This record gives sequence, structure tokens and C-alpha cells, in this order.
Amino acid sequence: MENTANKLERKTQSQIDLKQQKCEIANSDSCSNLNRSHQSSAWNLNSCVSNCCTRSANPFRSKKTQSTSDISRSHETWHRPLTNCMFDSHFKNTNRVDEFQIEHLVARGAFACVFKVFPKDKPQEHALALKTIKKSKVIKNNCVKQIKEESDIQKLCGHHPFIVQHFDSWQDRRHLYILCEYVSNGELLSKISNFTNELIRLYVAEIAIAIDFLHNAGVIYRDAKPENILLTHNFHIKITDFGLSKWLKLGAKTRTMCGTHQYMAPEILRSEPYGHSVDWWALGVIIFQMYTKKFPNFEEVMKISVSSDDDKNNSVSKKNFFPEEFDSINPDGKDILIRLLDINPKTRLHSVISLQKIALYKNFKIDKKYIQNISPMDIIKKENILLYNSAEESTFDFQF
Repeated sequence: MENTANKLERKTQSQIDLKQQKCEIANSDSCSNLNRSHQSSAWNLNSCVSNCCTRSANPFRSKKTQSTSDISRSHETWHRPLTNCMFDSHFKNTNRVDEFQIEHLVARGAFACVFKVFPKDKPQEHALALKTIKKSKVIKNNCVKQIKEESDIQKLCGHHPFIVQHFDSWQDRRHLYILCEYVSNGELLSKISNFTNELIRLYVAEIAIAIDFLHNAGVIYRDAKPENILLTHNFHIKITDFGLSKWLKLGAKTRTMCGTHQYMAPEILRSEPYGHSVDWWALGVIIFQMYTKKFPNFEEVMKISVSSDDDKNNSVSKKNFFPEEFDSINPDGKDILIRLLDINPKTRLHSVISLQKIALYKNFKIDKKYIQNISPMDIIKKENILLYNSAEESTFDFQF
């Protein structure tokens, strides 16, 4: 009996030992699997960190796993540059530059460049002029208000047939952009070599109508010169560049000295208050160039006293004011020049109504509809007027 009990005890013990071995083996397998799982997880995490460091997308990240700080950061509104805020009221914050293909540089000024461009979806079909203005120069020269007024004036007055049309304006961080009508035949004196009395009469009427329209709209132009008088495809006039223009009611005066020196009226040169009549003086200088290809003698302008009672001395000065070529001008041309280039702004010719009454416009109606039905090309052909070839197209590496 004792032997049988011992046998049973040994058998039970062996079964217990076998079970313990199986448990140890199972535990060992479980641990090795867990270690492998940890290794795999560590490898995947390192891979993700590496991907993030190399700026590649994280395939394991989703909106659900984003941290609270990440979520709040993604919705944070970043501030806009001050240089954009300064022009917000007049220039949209958008980027339309990529819509256009630059063909060539048309003109370059102190603050701006003008390019001939085409819409990319309509190449060579519809040319436009894109004016780009550097914000840094505008701000440095304290011209923010002036640039805004330029944009406003062109928007509101661009529908006139003798003024360049405005289409859009916008900005980016460094530049302001004004998109306008492209006028194909370039500047007045760069295209036409000589002017007859009939052609001068037509062009002066068109310029005068545009100036008179601006004045009645409460605008003083202040930059009338041949470079800002363009010729359309059918050789009618369009005036452009309102960078020096200003809102000014008829009868009011201002004191800012600005403009191109050769076209500045005596009252501007003397730093006196001046009004809209300075634009009519500039028109007189342009007419003088059409007739003679020269400027009046500006040294004499400063010698002539508006308030002087000595008419004899004044008449001598006025005679010296005009070069010798003045004598060869026909009487109608002399008459309009004397009326426009009057030293006294109060007696100077300063409206279309006054212009209509002088000898040059006898039997000629100064009216935009009437004038638009006249073909300048017919006059050019009839009078055998020589036209210059198109101005050289300048190239310019501009980075938007």
C-alpha cells in the first residue's frame, strides 16, 4: 500500500512539473511576442519622426489624433502686413499677376513701370497695360494719398472716350497694380513728325474736351504733356497717367509744386496758389511744340510781372518769351497760343466754351460725338503727314 501511495504522489508531482514547464514556455513566447511588438512600434515611430523631419506627410496622423495645441494653431488668424493694410481701401488683396503674360516694357517712371500684357487665356488677342508701383517708394516719399487718388480718379473718369480706361487694381506684399486699356500707337510726338493746322485743331479739341471733363468732375490734372497723350489704333487721343492728379473743386486753389518743369505754369514756378487754369497753360505749351517743335523761353516767364502796370516792359518780355519760330505760325495758331500762354491765370483761356469762340474753331464744333466721327487718318493722308515707326519695344526683367 505504501508503494502504491508513493507512486501516485510521484505521478502527481510530475504532472504538476509538466504543467509548470508548459506555463513557462507559454510565458516565454508571450514575452518574445511582446518584445517584437515593442520593437515594431518603436521602428514605426522612428520612421514617422524621420518623415516629419524631412517634411514628408505623416500617414498615421489624422484629425482625431491631433493635439489640442495643433488644433488651436491651425485655426489661428495670422496678421496681414501693414503695407497691405495701408492700401486696402483702394487695392484688392488678390494675386492676378499669374493671369497675364508680359510682352514688353512700355514706360518706366520714378515709382512705376508700365508693361504691355496679354491675358494667358487670350494670347495676342486683347492687349492691356499693367502699371506696377513699388510700395516702398510710395511710402518713402509720403505719396500714399496721391496713389489712392490716382486709382480713384482713373476709375471714375476712365469711361470718357478721350481718357484711358481703368479695368482693375490690386496689390501684393511689394507692389500695387493698375490694369488699364492699352493704347497701341504710343505717344503723340513720338508717332507724328509734323502737324498741320487742321490736325492741330482736331487734337487740341480732343485734349481740351478731356481736360474740361476732368475739371468739371472736380479734378486738376497737373501733368499734361506729350508723353501722357497717347494715340489709339485709329489715331484719336487718349490721356493717361493720373499720378499727379488731385481732387479739387472748380474755383478752389492748391499750392503743391509738382509737374514737369517745361509745362508748369508761372504761378506754380513762383510757389503761388494755383487752380485748374494751369492745365490750360500746359496745353498751350503742347500746341507750341506741335507748331515749332520747341518750348517757349521759360527764363522770360519769371521776368514778367502779372501785376505790373508797365505794359511796354511787359510786351517786350512777352515778345522774348516766344522764339523766332513763333513768327512763322499762322494767325489762328498765334491767337490760341497767346490766349493759353497768358501769364495772368485770371485772363487765361480756361474752358471749352471759351475755346469754341476763337478763330481756330470757326466752323468746327468742339463736341466729343462730332469729333469721334472725324477720321484723323484721313487728315494725315490728305496732308501727307509723315508718321514715325513704332517706338522700340524695351525688354525689362521684372520679378513680380
